[in-house]
Amino acid sequence: MKTAVVYDTLIARGGGERATLVLAKAFNADVWTTTYHPEAVYPEYQALKVYTNPLQSLKLKGCGKLLRIIQGGMVQAEEVYKFRKMDLSGYDLVISIGQGSKHVPIYDIGRRIHYELGVKNNYRFEVFFKPFVIYLRKLDNDATKKIKYLACNSEHTRGKINQYYHRDAEVIYPAVNIKMFRIGESQNYFLAVQRISPDKNIEAQLEAFRLVPGQKLLIVGSPRPSNISYFNELKNEAPSNVSFLGSVSDDKLVDLYSHCKAAIQTHPDEDLGRIPIEAMASGKPCIAVNAGGFMETILHGKTGILVDLPYIENLAKAVREFNGADFNQIDCLQRASLFSEETHIKKMRKIVERMNIH
Repeated sequence: MKTAVVYDTLIARGGGERATLVLAKAFNADVWTTTYHPEAVYPEYQALKVYTNPLQSLKLKGCGKLLRIIQGGMVQAEEVYKFRKMDLSGYDLVISIGQGSKHVPIYDIGRRIHYELGVKNNYRFEVFFKPFVIYLRKLDNDATKKIKYLACNSEHTRGKINQYYHRDAEVIYPAVNIKMFRIGESQNYFLAVQRISPDKNIEAQLEAFRLVPGQKLLIVGSPRPSNISYFNELKNEAPSNVSFLGSVSDDKLVDLYSHCKAAIQTHPDEDLGRIPIEAMASGKPCIAVNAGGFMETILHGKTGILVDLPYIENLAKAVREFNGADFNQIDCLQRASLFSEETHIKKMRKIVERMNIH
């Protein structure tokens, strides 16, 4: 069975990039995308066939919030155009992941699966080009409704699919390689891991740790090219007890998880969130905002802490009063096991079996 896995861009390390990699390896698939930066993503991609059609809008240089908004909108629009032009007619099965990827043409509705990582109904340049945004929304709705087999990464995302597209999706939690993590002795730091982008609400992490100068926060992650100026702004604003480590190797990340006190997450609308799972696979709890997918991954008081609004003050309070002895490593490991790669692949294969592809 000749299979293609399609994802928006491969220019950073994140949940979408990992999900694409896991499925491509499991189905021995080719990978199709727009822009691919081998040095910026997981090195395992270099063993796969990756086909590209690069986004020219990512090459726009400059800084400032307005430019980021305009460039973000241009990228969204160009992704749609590039994917609609891709010819995948030679494949028996096409699995698309992400947003722009859902626009690849459907040649046989019975041979197409879309795995939704999160419904993004906002377009960053809507305030400037509202008629064009209405047109893009129509294309998005039309593309989603044409896909017969629709899966998603969480109940939170499933609810959005119901709200925006008026259809249901099968929840298949994302694949996390929980076997790669290990338990270690906690050291004197908290750990935040995320792509550096405005939606992650990293400012809340900075301000919360400004209120607890005696506690240390290490932030792992890198920005997309369009968010480099934002990354620099964060580093300039950070208090002295917060350090940005940028991208790190998998071995270094595993080591950081194993020795942290707890992970920190602040995205107010995270579709699921891999970081609490990776922390739990390391025997460590996660302190996160009480919103979105974090309410599905974290068991409050057992495998982590969910903080309510106001997030900055309550996150600072949770960090200040944190006691690692309140959390059992076995509870964390058991919770993490629900999100294993094996479980994810098994459920995706069941969808393929229902498609009766020979």
